[in-house]
Amino acid sequence: MKKLLYISLIALFFVGCDDRLEELNTDKRNPANVDPTSLFTRAMRESVDMMVSISVNDNPFNLYAQYWAQTTYPDESQYNLTGRSIPRNFWRNGYRESLSNLKNAKLLIQEQVESGAAGVSTEVLQNRIACIDIMTGYVYSVLVDAFGDIPYTEALDPDNLTPAYDDARTVYNSIISNLDAATAAIDAGAAGFPADQDPMYEGEMSKWVLFANSLKFRMGMRLADVDKTASVSIVNAALSAGVFTSNDDNAAMTYYGASPNTSPIYEDLVLSGRQDFVAANTIVDKMNSLGDPRRAIYFRENLGAGTFNGGTYGDANNYSGFTQVGDILHTPELKGVILNYAEVQFLKAEAVERGGYSVSGTAEGYYYAGIEASFDQWDAEGYSSYITHPDVAYASAPGDWKQKIGIQMWLALYNQGFEGWTTWRRLDFTGLNAPPEMAVADIPVRFTYPLEEAQLNGEQYAKAGTAIGGDDVSTKVFWDVL
Repeated sequence: MKKLLYISLIALFFVGCDDRLEELNTDKRNPANVDPTSLFTRAMRESVDMMVSISVNDNPFNLYAQYWAQTTYPDESQYNLTGRSIPRNFWRNGYRESLSNLKNAKLLIQEQVESGAAGVSTEVLQNRIACIDIMTGYVYSVLVDAFGDIPYTEALDPDNLTPAYDDARTVYNSIISNLDAATAAIDAGAAGFPADQDPMYEGEMSKWVLFANSLKFRMGMRLADVDKTASVSIVNAALSAGVFTSNDDNAAMTYYGASPNTSPIYEDLVLSGRQDFVAANTIVDKMNSLGDPRRAIYFRENLGAGTFNGGTYGDANNYSGFTQVGDILHTPELKGVILNYAEVQFLKAEAVERGGYSVSGTAEGYYYAGIEASFDQWDAEGYSSYITHPDVAYASAPGDWKQKIGIQMWLALYNQGFEGWTTWRRLDFTGLNAPPEMAVADIPVRFTYPLEEAQLNGEQYAKAGTAIGGDDVSTKVFWDVL
């Protein structure tokens, strides 16, 4: 148990935060005094918040996907990562706020299994551990997709202040194996976490299985260009085990109308009183050209009914002079989505086009299903007429399959900035704009490592930088080979 008391501390040292001594002496950080179900809930909140937050200190991905543009201070749209220490903050949120709490919760539940003191069955406790393992896999997959090689095997070890970085592909393999083990351990006839402590699936274990398999599907498709054989094996296994079949299955955090449980987007758009964002011309111009009915949901009609004019991406834009972020994103209860049914359908379309996967049906059919799933998720009307537009219809839309699927997947992943940016990295569709006086080649394809890693873990940092080909925003992560 003594090691438990310091796991949060090691995560803090690991990211080089200045308040590490304060955290050491803060009793609320003592896992011995925390209910593991509450710790899990907190970790879940942190895991999703880091992905859906729009704070420019932590998450620039709605900008990187060019869904939004900035107003007074366009630094992040111009890819300034260091001014606000964004890589450090994202790294910290992943390791300290999410993974550390997940690990602590798991260790405490394992002690409950051994002691029999939890007051619930072993099957329920094992299901809870499986939920933690699935969420842990998700967070590590995000860190790999953002940075490349990362500390993994030696991460969060209180006896190791200088953890080695693991090869990103090796981490991927381990995550997938752990997802398999987690789903195999689930007893579908038993409960998981209490419904009010599981803000994503309310303790419904069948949904957790679908999430794990859908995450595995996503990861398998990311291997398609680097290892087709492994990709086929992973994807086929995930599809056989069962992935999302409707928006009811979406991995989405429930937020509430009262603080402190409101959406972080609401906190930044409304509670802050700031006016930092407008719609980006990149997405607005594309949606205008397609007559996309989702415009009136994604964005406000503050310029007049049916009028949408995005601000120049990478420039400082006047808030009142351009289309603003939609009213639905200004609501405190907006769910935080990290993996949805639309993405699963587009990935199936991609699998058919690539060939070799055990996916029945046509790419066209899954492409349309992905669009329809997005319309349903956002309660948008006009799907049937939208898909007849010649630049939307699969047979006539411009470009190869990567361009067709990429554009519509990018549009469907609105407000999931990390996945929108990743879709562009993976499929290389044309459509993103270069900021003024920059080139498309200047758009980052990864985060650089936090400066604190070079300062506090210099030897391992240097090895990692060499291994990936240089710690630079232009260095592609391992699956991005084209």
